Amino acid sequence: MCLIYVFGVLVITSGVFSQDPTTVPPEVREVFVAVGSSVKIPCTDGEEKGVEWRLNSSVLVSNPVLFIQNTSLKDQGIYTCHQPNGSLILTVSLHLGYPPSPPDVHCWSPTYPKRAICSWTLTPDPILPTHYIATYRSFSEPLSSARQCQKWEEQDRQCALEELEIFAREHTLINITAINALGSTTRIWPFIFEQIVKPDPPVNVSLMVMPGKKLSVQWGPPPTWPDPVNFLLKYTVKYHWGKHETARTLGPYESNKMVLSGLVSGRTYYIQISAKDFLDDGRNSDWSAPISATIPSN
Repeated sequence: MCLIYVFGVLVITSGVFSQDPTTVPPEVREVFVAVGSSVKIPCTDGEEKGVEWRLNSSVLVSNPVLFIQNTSLKDQGIYTCHQPNGSLILTVSLHLGYPPSPPDVHCWSPTYPKRAICSWTLTPDPILPTHYIATYRSFSEPLSSARQCQKWEEQDRQCALEELEIFAREHTLINITAINALGSTTRIWPFIFEQIVKPDPPVNVSLMVMPGKKLSVQWGPPPTWPDPVNFLLKYTVKYHWGKHETARTLGPYESNKMVLSGLVSGRTYYIQISAKDFLDDGRNSDWSAPISATIPSN
């Protein structure tokens, strides 16, 4: 396999080997083109007349050069070039997409101080197969000391940063490079570990109706939080009835239980819990899934 450029378009040419040395198989080319650009693909090296280009067996044009202006995704497909007698000369697989744009990077730490997770998006999506290189280092460290960001949960655009320094005075730099057949781009994003702390939501939320129009609320810490003893969490309780506009919040609470009082008979209440680092670093977790209970009528 070799890489060549035809009229400024990246072409991957694959040779197909035959056991018969007298037979020369047709070329197969993978052509990658940016959406909106024009592409010219010659069928032969010369000006042979009578050749024709086909798409899905339908004749497109009788011309030694396939020319498509202002390409769009609908132009993707398998194009074949044929001699006047119908013999196949060339097969082209045309792929449309975009060169990668600088990634938009988002990092958070649901397992502080164990690791941080970074994910990224590209706008527009390249569509074409795109490879990512993700490394990270401290601001004052040389480029040669950068560590590989490990793939996380089999996601193509997400990785884990291990063994970050806690309470560091300088930023950590994550470097994301996106590469595809049409180009490459890099984004360097700085962050302070403590500023991206974001626990996962609390779990095992339970409600118990108590006498006196009260609800006992209990919950457990997120199981992904690795050290709830040395790195404490605090919790906020949100409850509402009817429309979400009635939502109220209480807390923060250091314990994993509280009593909700002053409730109304016959009303159904929806409860959610959010967690945050005890020292107020970073952000609150997302809310837990709502759980409900109805206060009995008198």
